[in-house]
Amino acid sequence: MRITPRRISSHLRSSHLSLTSPKSLLSNHSTMTSPPPPTITMKPNPLPRTLYPINITYNPSDFKRIDENSDAQWYSQPRFVQHIDDGAISALKSYYGSIIKPHHGVLNLYSSWVSHLPSSFKPRMMVGIGMNALEFRRNEHLTSHFVKDLNVSPKLEEVELESMDVVICNVSVDYLVKPIRVFDEMRRVLKPGGTTHMVFSNRCFPTKVIGPWMGMSDVERRRWIGGYFWASGRWEEVVEVVIMEGKNGWFGGEDPLFVVRGRKTVIEE
Repeated sequence: MRITPRRISSHLRSSHLSLTSPKSLLSNHSTMTSPPPPTITMKPNPLPRTLYPINITYNPSDFKRIDENSDAQWYSQPRFVQHIDDGAISALKSYYGSIIKPHHGVLNLYSSWVSHLPSSFKPRMMVGIGMNALEFRRNEHLTSHFVKDLNVSPKLEEVELESMDVVICNVSVDYLVKPIRVFDEMRRVLKPGGTTHMVFSNRCFPTKVIGPWMGMSDVERRRWIGGYFWASGRWEEVVEVVIMEGKNGWFGGEDPLFVVRGRKTVIEE
């Protein structure tokens, strides 16, 4: 896969070390003019079942990672950093503002110190499941939380059957090594007609993502995640949404932002 300067910058900023990109240095310089607002789109594109094989299967190697050491150890220290840039954060808040309503119950998988909802917005109930308790304490939207490694225990026994209206997962679906079991559980906890939203960009911890991820294009990644819904079963309206295309460039680039979402079938098969 050809590595562009923008992609190199993304990898550096998401590494285990604290690194600053030239873009972030420029954004803090008082003499620089503000970049134009990002181009945001919300048009969904279907990922129909016919796009995939009759039998969707995966090889064990699909979910191998470069670093197979404990995720609990990896996430033991809080990371009070943003994993996408300001434009993508703003766009994601707008997206969630159009999806999540005040009366909704929301489950945030791989939750952290931020959930990227509008600051003034408070869902009726928002449960976070993630890896670091100190990060949870800083999250202003969560009403409860649980520390849990979904790669070890994908069952969501902390969440009651059909108790949630929306499930969200921000820039973390690429780390799941048991995705179908997690998608089965998301379907279990959702009310009929409830929706799941898998959000990702092109940033990641390269040693912790699943095997094929780094070799995929953005289009291939969206289709790969769509396959999780269909492999799990009893989902409908599986679509991809390109919220931001992103822009390459060492100076002034923009993170792309994508969502793959699905709706739990109202009538169980």
